[in-house]
Amino acid sequence: MKGIQSSIIPAICLLAISMAGCNSNNNKQDKDKQVQVAATNDAPIIRNGELYPFMLAGVYFVHGYGGPERTFDALIKPAVQGEPGSDSFSKSIQAAYSRYFIFPFKPEDDKEGKEAKATLADYWDIHNVAELEKSLDWLLDEGHQAQYAQYRKALDENGGAGADLATIDLAKYKLSKTDIPGIQFIKGHYTEFSKAGIKAWDIARYINNICVAYQAGYLNRGEATAWLQKAPQVVQSQYSDWKAYFNDFLLGREFWGGSESDTDRFRKEVAGMLEGKYSIYTYMPVK
Repeated sequence: MKGIQSSIIPAICLLAISMAGCNSNNNKQDKDKQVQVAATNDAPIIRNGELYPFMLAGVYFVHGYGGPERTFDALIKPAVQGEPGSDSFSKSIQAAYSRYFIFPFKPEDDKEGKEAKATLADYWDIHNVAELEKSLDWLLDEGHQAQYAQYRKALDENGGAGADLATIDLAKYKLSKTDIPGIQFIKGHYTEFSKAGIKAWDIARYINNICVAYQAGYLNRGEATAWLQKAPQVVQSQYSDWKAYFNDFLLGREFWGGSESDTDRFRKEVAGMLEGKYSIYTYMPVK
């Protein structure tokens, strides 16, 4: 399985959005059920079932838009009204993030989906819908987390963080000398992983690839949404906060083999995007 695809993010373009108004009380009630906003003493709690799956890969979109500062200042802040805790703030920040994070790779920005298809082909060896679905199933059910778990078991059963790699019977765990660098990495960061391991790394790529596949024309919006909705349950069963989730994402990226410079940039971007008045992560809990 090949690694992460390069970001395909449309250029920042501050165009006016036309939003359809509700034409009945029933429509409004349905929308209110989908988007729940509850005020607390500290900050508003935002729950938005449509937006939530995209936030699982938010680091890719923030990265593509030029980092947290540019994302907040150029895209989000100008569209947000009021102060945290107010109804206008909660609704407008959701509208802003929905505009830029829900299916950020637009089919109309890539004629016939050529660039998106090339990305999936070059980085994931995906050339058709069948290969796409196989890859998505792999990321959701196994991914690099399966390899991590195998290495972790070998360490756990041989001393954990203090394990002597030279004494581990690699054959017992169906491993070889080529696996030693990966095992060494996990040993060196033994206490930094959450109990979920690096599942966040798999999930973020899963969401991102669905978005690319939508632009490529492999999935229509309904099909893409159906795939997206499989991720929240996996994440919410294993994570309780965004810092743990994205920390595992970063560790997973290093484990996979991301360059030091790129990993450092992603680390800074994760730190920046999780904090501040205009960060949706401040108000939208993992579960």
